[in-house]
Amino acid sequence: MTLVELVVSSVVLAGSSSAALGVWNQAAIEIQGAKQWEELALQLESSRIATHRWLQSAPVSADLLDPRSPDCRFNGTALETAVVDRLPIGSDVRSRWIADPQGLGYWLELSAVSQAQAPPLKRRLLFTPAAYGLCQPEALSS
Repeated sequence: MTLVELVVSSVVLAGSSSAALGVWNQAAIEIQGAKQWEELALQLESSRIATHRWLQSAPVSADLLDPRSPDCRFNGTALETAVVDRLPIGSDVRSRWIADPQGLGYWLELSAVSQAQAPPLKRRLLFTPAAYGLCQPEALSS
């Protein structure tokens, strides 16, 4: 093997090794981003389920219903305060309660932004007093 062949083969080996390391590095970054994405999705889902279970199992509180409403509706401020006080969410998760335009209840919108360059995760769920048995005549009269 001549010196020229040796130099050329070394350059080819170094170039291909560098390219392979770049590909592996990019794959590792993508895997890390996917893991973070999964963790955030789990946090969002856990927050949603915790809110649902709390409303399902909590004793009926007159503070959650709007006493001024002739039909059975949540008091949005009381609902949001009660959920925030009782159900802490992850530091990466943001929650927002939005009144349904048709007056059916309140939408819980959970969102999280990952550090990876990915679109934000969002979950929305409509909470209505009727779904939790709060619109029964004895619940409305108290």
